[in-house]
Amino acid sequence: MRRSLKFPVVTLFAAVTALVTVAASFVEFPVLHERKEVAGLAVVFGAEPEPAITEEMQFLRWRVSSLADEEPYSEFEDAKVVITRDGQDLGTFEVQGSRRDPGLYQTRHIFTAEGEYDTVLSFRKGEEEEVHTVDFKFRISDRSSLEIPPRKEAGRQ
Repeated sequence: MRRSLKFPVVTLFAAVTALVTVAASFVEFPVLHERKEVAGLAVVFGAEPEPAITEEMQFLRWRVSSLADEEPYSEFEDAKVVITRDGQDLGTFEVQGSRRDPGLYQTRHIFTAEGEYDTVLSFRKGEEEEVHTVDFKFRISDRSSLEIPPRKEAGRQ
């Protein structure tokens, strides 16, 4: 007598799916874009392209929208970002608004060292006098971790 395998296969599939779902809920995935709220605005930060790596042009981008109506906010004034790594100030950079994409602000850099970086974005809303700040962390990975085949180091063959 031949038995049907349909029921055991479906049961096995359901069990594996449940196991993967439970396991995934305990695993921390890196946050590529982070969102914070400040001065009635939602600010989403990320480095692009992803993954952010050394020796490549990277854009640090802030997408800003109003919390009230979720519309892009494009009235930043005096927007600047301070970038630090391991407590060392790497500079203050002017943040540019995108002409084609309202609510998008950015800077561009070529990072030469991997590691954790901090940004503090400061800005005024329109003609307001108050300066607001929001901080974000991001990671730059070593480009060599993605190279195939790996480059030979100088002096090695």
